[in-house]
Amino acid sequence: MSSASRVISRVISRVKSMFGAVSLPPDLLTTLRSVRVSRRSLVWLAFAAVGIGISLSVWQLQSAPAAPESAASATATRGDIVLTVGGVGRIVQAGSAAEIALPTAAGGGATTQGSAASGGASSTAGTSATAVFPATSGRLVRFLVAPGQHVAKGQPLAQLDDHQSAATAFAQAQNDVAMALLELRQKRTSDPLKGLPAKPAELAAARRAVTAARLRLARLLHGPRHADVSAARLDVKRAEADLETLFGGTTEAHAEAILLAKHSVQLAQERLDRILAPPSASDLALAQADVKRAESDLAVLFKPSAGTVPEEIAAARAALDAARAKLAKLLEPPNSADVTAARVELERAQAELRRLEAGPGPAALAAARQAVDSARARLAQLLGPPLRSDVAAARLDVLRAEADLAVLRARGAPASSIDVAFARLKVVGTQLRLDSARAAKPLLTVSAPSAGTVTALLTVPGAPVDPLTPIATVADLDHLAVNVDLSEFDVARVKPGLRAVVSVDALGGKSFPGKVLFAALTGTSTGGVVTFPVKVSIAQANGLRSGMNVSVRIIVARRHDVVQVPLEAVSRDEEDQASVTVANAAGETSARTVTLGLANNEQVEIVKGLRAGERVVLPESQAPAEEP
Repeated sequence: MSSASRVISRVISRVKSMFGAVSLPPDLLTTLRSVRVSRRSLVWLAFAAVGIGISLSVWQLQSAPAAPESAASATATRGDIVLTVGGVGRIVQAGSAAEIALPTAAGGGATTQGSAASGGASSTAGTSATAVFPATSGRLVRFLVAPGQHVAKGQPLAQLDDHQSAATAFAQAQNDVAMALLELRQKRTSDPLKGLPAKPAELAAARRAVTAARLRLARLLHGPRHADVSAARLDVKRAEADLETLFGGTTEAHAEAILLAKHSVQLAQERLDRILAPPSASDLALAQADVKRAESDLAVLFKPSAGTVPEEIAAARAALDAARAKLAKLLEPPNSADVTAARVELERAQAELRRLEAGPGPAALAAARQAVDSARARLAQLLGPPLRSDVAAARLDVLRAEADLAVLRARGAPASSIDVAFARLKVVGTQLRLDSARAAKPLLTVSAPSAGTVTALLTVPGAPVDPLTPIATVADLDHLAVNVDLSEFDVARVKPGLRAVVSVDALGGKSFPGKVLFAALTGTSTGGVVTFPVKVSIAQANGLRSGMNVSVRIIVARRHDVVQVPLEAVSRDEEDQASVTVANAAGETSARTVTLGLANNEQVEIVKGLRAGERVVLPESQAPAEEP
């Protein structure tokens, strides 16, 4: 037999097996077997044969007056249809810290609650949500609980020993706070970095220097004093008279000039003696009496019963400063500049007297002319505007004196606002460290993070512990849930609040009601298969234990009191229109278009087109074992 004939025979056999009631004409069978076609045409021929078979089957069904006696059927009933999704999961705590533990590539399932107890390693993927971690490092002294014991939230579980590290840190923090407070108080009163406070004598001398510099500047800016101008004019007249005498004045004039020169020498000597002489006892006593009187007046003003005002106190202090300045002036040595000027004046007067007594000469005439020019130049300088260089120098002297006084006043002064702020921040930082050290002392007692049952102790007394290694596990066995992984198709229908049924094989298939708590928004790919973790709470957990394997069915849809038929009773045409084959009491069948509703794996809801009690024809392979 050729390959084409074999293919045709197989197609005919397949058609007969699918449509047992269909009989093909003999001439058609002979023609098909005798046809010789190419391999490509065999495929099209096969499809054509199948189509012919289907058409003949439909024709026979429509033309048949009654259904065969062996045709299977089912009755349309009215009841509830429930659509569920689910899978196999594992019991966990309902109140774990994380909503749900994502399955790892190696695990492919929910997180094992006993991983921390069995492995002892501390890792994100292998640590149980029930693990209890110490808050500090040290050595375990003893456990205060035993496995199986129920504990309340915050109840002590174990005690640790840190070799006095916490106590030492607390004492050091206290010392740091005390030092920071002391530094802050010191900076508010006197900053050590600015040196020791200035003495009263230093401040007084600096104030006098400022006053003298300002007076010199004022003289330059406001013109000479009348006495200075009069003395300069007198010097000019004297120099002119001396020159005139040298040019041949009368004897009386010459004698008068000598007399005036002697008088000038006497006056210059008296001035020099007055400058070099110590202060008289009367002047000194008078100045000291003025100081004591000013101090007494100021002390009286500071008495509570005096009833003084700030202006009176300021005036008394100014009077006291003036009296002290006057006394200091008497006690201090003579000014070297004044002594030098007085000696120069004395020498000039003596030289003038010697010249007059010796008689005129070329040198004397030249000196006289020079004296006249100098006297006139000095007078012109006094009467004219001050030089810019002199004014600039005087102003520079004032600034220098004021700067020296400011430096003296700044010595021993409080620190700047920025330095005080830094010192205040240092106090705050040390106080925070003290609070941290104080809070570290209770950390040596490990407490239960939540209420539950101690399921395991993961270390032994004397072993080192740290915040990364759990020492015990506390599980809430009264409130359990199930972690189950759903496919991407099923999780699309799941949302929190849906009811579920949890079946436990270990308890003989006993079922427990539940409710969806959480459905993950992101999936996890394992071997190319994407699953989404879902957590379902268990209402009654009697007899259940964490870690048991269970089956979960989540009810995603439900229809009450609807017409339903077996799912296999419904067929669809080329236009995807649903229909069923209805059999009447006489056994006659007819196709009827229906509108479908909710469907599960067994039943489908008939919204329109069929009534409860009507019988529908089922395929023979899907017929039920018995009909009620």
